[in-house]
Amino acid sequence: MKALIVLVLLAAVAHADKIEPWEQGVPEAQQAKANALFADANNLFAEKAHPAALEKYKAAVALWDHPMIRFNMAVTLIRLDRMLEAADELEKALRFGAAPFTPELYEQALDYQALVKKQLGFIEVTCKEPGAHIVLDGKPWFDAPGTKQMRITSGEHSIVGEKKGYMTVSRRIVVAGGTTAKESMQLFPIEGGIVVEYKQPRWMPWTLTGVGAAVTGTGIALVVIGNHDLDRFSDAFVRQCPSGCESDLSAHQDLADQQDAALLKSKIGVSVLVTGGVAVVSGIVWGVTNRRTRRLGPSVEVTPTASGASASASWRF
Repeated sequence: MKALIVLVLLAAVAHADKIEPWEQGVPEAQQAKANALFADANNLFAEKAHPAALEKYKAAVALWDHPMIRFNMAVTLIRLDRMLEAADELEKALRFGAAPFTPELYEQALDYQALVKKQLGFIEVTCKEPGAHIVLDGKPWFDAPGTKQMRITSGEHSIVGEKKGYMTVSRRIVVAGGTTAKESMQLFPIEGGIVVEYKQPRWMPWTLTGVGAAVTGTGIALVVIGNHDLDRFSDAFVRQCPSGCESDLSAHQDLADQQDAALLKSKIGVSVLVTGGVAVVSGIVWGVTNRRTRRLGPSVEVTPTASGASASASWRF
């Protein structure tokens, strides 16, 4: 194939009476220099020195943008597994159709193009948030708002949307060969991205706390009243029994009743106080543990399809 390609280029130079579109504006001397570099590149390619051959092809095409040079560059790039660049070179090589090629070489170019297309796809991203930065596979891509499309190798890729004051959104998308994967990036303010949820109605623990506080107050009041009544009992006891009375106050029923009532109030007050305190503490603990924060974020599902994959995102509130 190498000899045939060289002959095709030299023939293009020799037929000066017919100027092809890819010859226009390129002096014959410049074409000759390009042919010499092209021949050197072909020799390097035959020796499998592909990186060196690629540099020679680049030098040749800088002098003469001939479809045959572009085609050989594309084949070299395929050997180097640089499919994205190869796709670009094949498009440039075939921009004039079959005219620059022999039928055999034209078929080869089409076969290479079909091979490359199976390993490449397109990714299309839309973002309407002004000032948002879209990053593809860790590299800056474009600033929103807008829609951008890029040719990319097939497989899994990551897209990140970021903006100051907004939550960063990340997507993983699968691109199948020969298809276009589309994704829409929607950013949300950070201040709206945290939601507080309550396991039980919010009023319940705080109502318990309030009731507990009221019960506690009642208990304190009963204890105070009981203590006050005990003081009154002491004063009455001193007045009625200056020399002392029987231990059971059986002879002084009024004092006994007064003492019993005071002690009962104190005991009830203490019980009510303890109950109210427990209710207050329980209500506070319940109120604290009843809440939880949740960060809003997209739930992304990537589903394989016949054309590659589809990605869907949903936001839960």
